[in-house]
Amino acid sequence: MIEIIVNTNSKNSVKKLSELEKIFKVEKIAYKVHRTSKTITAKELMDEVSSEELIVIGGDGTINEVINNYHDEKIIYLAKGSGNDLARSLALKSENIMDLIKSNKVSIYDVASVNGEKFCSGLDIGFNADIIKCEKQTKLKKYLKKYIYIYCGILSLLSLKKYYVKAEYDEGKIESSNIYLFNIMIQPYEGGGIKFSDTANGQDGFLHVMVMNDMNFRTFVYNYICLLLKQHQKMRGVKYIKTKKIKIETDQKHYQIDGELKKAKGILDIKCIEKFYKIKRK
Repeated sequence: MIEIIVNTNSKNSVKKLSELEKIFKVEKIAYKVHRTSKTITAKELMDEVSSEELIVIGGDGTINEVINNYHDEKIIYLAKGSGNDLARSLALKSENIMDLIKSNKVSIYDVASVNGEKFCSGLDIGFNADIIKCEKQTKLKKYLKKYIYIYCGILSLLSLKKYYVKAEYDEGKIESSNIYLFNIMIQPYEGGGIKFSDTANGQDGFLHVMVMNDMNFRTFVYNYICLLLKQHQKMRGVKYIKTKKIKIETDQKHYQIDGELKKAKGILDIKCIEKFYKIKRK
């Protein structure tokens, strides 16, 4: 039997589930559906999963919840969120579901954790975290949809803040009160399709860190435009770090992981966990 976790808060996810159910009935495949709700998360639903293979229908938030209660299942991930950054990083395409079910090809990927909570794509302190804070607080999301990040990006840029960060990692230490962005990636993409790292691939056992500090407003804007245009080689005054673990203290009250806003309390203990989850491919 195949088990399915679906984010019922997403119309696209529910529509995809309906398509799968029609196919499974024709193919006479036994399946069981676990549905998220306002009170039940995908993480909680994972306690009910007993099959070796699992179909996950949802966005980055849904797959993040699954990974935080993962039991070594082979995952068929059908990305139906607004950003779909993990699917973009993994280069997942809209394959025929029966081909995926029959396939024996599996890719294994790293995750990262912050104080024990796992994330698949990235963590941010500074500007990116302020964008996510805006996105979570504004009532315009249902109208702007995928353009909400552009709207919140402009607002956050107009009120750009600097933060204090003290970071200790494998090979050194950074301490600055002029941090615009402290970005940690395990995969290339986050933020709705922005390639924040051109070195991360989720399979090398490392955290890929990018720091923008001690630069003027104009240089920061220039660097961010370079990111949007995937012109990483043209960025100026940016520090890059490759490490397996890093500990961070910051005066920012929040940070973001995989598009979710978190409260920053005490030291953030971040590490790479190698070869953690399995994704089925055609």
